Amino acid sequence: MLIDLHFISHRALFDRSLNEKLTIAKSVNASEAIIVLQKENAFWKNKQRKENVYFSYSKSNEAFDIAFIDDIQKIDKFKEKQHFLLVQTSSKKYQAYFKLSRFVNQFELYKIQKALCYVYSGDTGALSPYQLKRLPTFYNTKYNPHFLVQVVFQGAKILDVDKVLAFYEKHFEKVNNINTYRRSNYQNKIKAWLDFADSDLSVADMKYVCYLVRMGLSDKEITERLLNESPRIKERKRNYKDYIERTIRKARQYVL
Repeated sequence: MLIDLHFISHRALFDRSLNEKLTIAKSVNASEAIIVLQKENAFWKNKQRKENVYFSYSKSNEAFDIAFIDDIQKIDKFKEKQHFLLVQTSSKKYQAYFKLSRFVNQFELYKIQKALCYVYSGDTGALSPYQLKRLPTFYNTKYNPHFLVQVVFQGAKILDVDKVLAFYEKHFEKVNNINTYRRSNYQNKIKAWLDFADSDLSVADMKYVCYLVRMGLSDKEITERLLNESPRIKERKRNYKDYIERTIRKARQYVL
């Protein structure tokens, strides 16, 4: 898979509204990424200027063969199952990678990661295919002293995609009504929030709402879609009702 590389300033770690993210490369493979990081003098910038180094899956990818969950809690269970890769990002936080038995599209990846978050207690607000991920060998400057991000476990297990999707269908599709993605993309021919997924969830919300306004949906319909599809919107927005109303209002002003 191809990746994008990013710098995020130290102070933006504490206030994401600053939006101090610089994309330094798009759609590069692993060997190209190493060259970019060397040319950007990324190790020096990370250590001396506190520029945190992240990567994300590139939007040019049509399929994915690695699933990711952030802030995994069930570390011992992950290791016992011999899953693919465990990265420690601070003294108490980890990011986990699961090797998949076949390539999947972004909607299948969302479902797989949703199921894995349930089984291994991960962050359900980090399910976007384009979620930012910390790059090992660089420092996380959010902590004092700075924490060196590193791979702490590697396993050989390959996750059976069909079994995980079956688990998702059984535990989530009917219970939580998360079949919005299927209805919107295959029956109604209307795109879903995932089509606009971004590392900045608020930016993705606005792009999605603008699209829904252009499609002629009512405020009520747009609100329902955001509540069903935007990851952890009630938790990340204290006054989520007001947030949704303002987003729709701004979108209608922008579109019109």
